[in-house]
Amino acid sequence: MGCRFGLLLILMLSACSRHSDRDRRDRDQNSAAFKIGEAAHEVAKSAAKAAAAAGRTLDENARKASEGWKQKEKEDREKARQDH
Repeated sequence: MGCRFGLLLILMLSACSRHSDRDRRDRDQNSAAFKIGEAAHEVAKSAAKAAAAAGRTLDENARKASEGWKQKEKEDREKARQDH
């Protein structure tokens, strides 16, 4: 009989603990700090996407600048050969 009572007591206490954890989690999710954290996460994701896009644009422009440099260098060499 004592074992049954002890087991029942443990089950009741664990059920109360689950409810208090759930209540705390719900309160935390409704707090201003939690919502700020969520917003900051979204901003960080957007910033990462924008940075990646800017990086691709920068790489493309650097490639085009390099091609322009090489083309002008080639033209200058050809012109120098014609002048001599």
